[in-house]
Amino acid sequence: MPPEVVQRVLAEIDRRHAADPVGRELAYAEAMTRHLEGLVEQPSEALRVAVRAQHFERWRYPRTDFPAGRRGYLRWRADAAGRQADAVETLLASCGVDDGTSVRVRALMMKRDRARDAEAQALEDCACLVFLETELEHFAKGREPAQLDGILLRTWRKMSEAGRRRALTLPIDAATRALLERALA
Repeated sequence: MPPEVVQRVLAEIDRRHAADPVGRELAYAEAMTRHLEGLVEQPSEALRVAVRAQHFERWRYPRTDFPAGRRGYLRWRADAAGRQADAVETLLASCGVDDGTSVRVRALMMKRDRARDAEAQALEDCACLVFLETELEHFAKGREPAQLDGILLRTWRKMSEAGRRRALTLPIDAATRALLERALA
């Protein structure tokens, strides 16, 4: 993908993130990119796009449209990821991006085969890092310690060693760090 096309795609992704009625998605995308830059020395264009678009128009797919509990959450997450990937593929086509790159971006957004795909794992690491850094404190409120510990352990297990090292250096407050340390103990 030529640099000017990459820039046009990223600018359109950011424009669409800025339309989020709650106002969180652009900051999320920026945090994802910041973590990618700290994890991968020279990310591919497809990975840069997939990372930036990870929550593409997520507000259009409310969690409340799915049943409560873990099973409902997993169904919502899979449904949202597929719809987001569809929307990004449409955006990429409108920008003249070739089918091969579009297919790759979709696979990365869906985090397919992350056990064998270093780029898919890098995207997963970024998502986990953003969760730990910016969402954990709020997420923890009202959850039982055992439930929260389980969620944090699953998050930790999804991360690569590089992601875990970066997680231990996150600028999080003492209470949030204590939540993480308790879960990992």
